[in-house]
Amino acid sequence: MRFLIFLILFFLIGITCKAQDTIWFLSGERLITSNYTLKTEDGLLTYFKGKKEKKVGLEYVFSVHEKNGYEKVFYEPTSIENTPFSVEQMRSFIKGEFEASEHYKATGATIIGVTAGIGGIYLFPILNAPVFWSPVLPTGTSAIIGSTNICEKKIIKKFPQYTNDEYFISGYSEIVKQKRISHSIVGGVIGLAVGVVSALIIKP
Repeated sequence: MRFLIFLILFFLIGITCKAQDTIWFLSGERLITSNYTLKTEDGLLTYFKGKKEKKVGLEYVFSVHEKNGYEKVFYEPTSIENTPFSVEQMRSFIKGEFEASEHYKATGATIIGVTAGIGGIYLFPILNAPVFWSPVLPTGTSAIIGSTNICEKKIIKKFPQYTNDEYFISGYSEIVKQKRISHSIVGGVIGLAVGVVSALIIKP
């Protein structure tokens, strides 16, 4: 009997030790941790990511959801693109950002960036243009990719529960756009490097 009680207490203590709080940032990032400090008078959140200490202003924090179920919301309704976001609307927007950060890969943008980078190395010499203009092609490609929006029907198909939630869709689209731009830029740099190396190899 005592052994059984000991096992139950050990199990309960283990659950308590593992329970952590959830911090939501306006960027859509989610941090699950118990190793942080809130200084509301200084407007500062200090936390550890691995062994590295990080500090961020509370104006970038949406809320802290404690393990006991209590949530402290730091976000104050403001204006984004001239549209007022309430607390619940911003919650949906952040949820969309988070899902896109977790699940959208932007592989196509990377491939297009690499192709544009390699193409820039070979295209401009063919046009009798100076080779230092080569980065123009991948840069322009990134700008075009960044200006295009993801089809809302694809988001709704993936997340049918948010069909009528325009804020979730907007948050998801925002991260998709950022990922497409950053991945196409990285791909463009890789493509330029590959193009230069290949051109040097095949050069007579």
